[in-house]
Amino acid sequence: MLETVYQGLARVKTAKLQSLRRDFETLQMKVSQIVDTFMNFIVGMVNQMKSHGKEISDKRVVEKILKSFPSRFNFLVVAIEETKDIYLYSMDELQASLIPHEHQLRRSNGDSMENASKTQVIIDPGRGRGKPQRGRGRNFERGQSYQN
Repeated sequence: MLETVYQGLARVKTAKLQSLRRDFETLQMKVSQIVDTFMNFIVGMVNQMKSHGKEISDKRVVEKILKSFPSRFNFLVVAIEETKDIYLYSMDELQASLIPHEHQLRRSNGDSMENASKTQVIIDPGRGRGKPQRGRGRNFERGQSYQN
């Protein structure tokens, strides 16, 4: 009876581990997601995989994280890959270097959005001014026509 229970439990663990591995391999950070939230999600997933018997190195996790970022992080990913030894780089170090860069990206994107909205406000009020109105002069009422 214990053997049957254990085999059932082992199958459940194997199925859960396969599901976690698939989720880990296909994981991508959403464009609107924050680095902290994404990193915490990955740490939770890695901890679940470890609790089900899967050994996974920090190097493998760091590589996966770097591949999972949206395009706005491309310059940063390249810089990290070129300047850091990925074999020795921990998830904590990666997170500590990503967060300030994310804040800078958000600040610069916020500034560009603010400038775009200011530009829109400047453009809109002037729209249509200075254009002559057809068929009416300034002394004509609506519906009257111009007569020579």
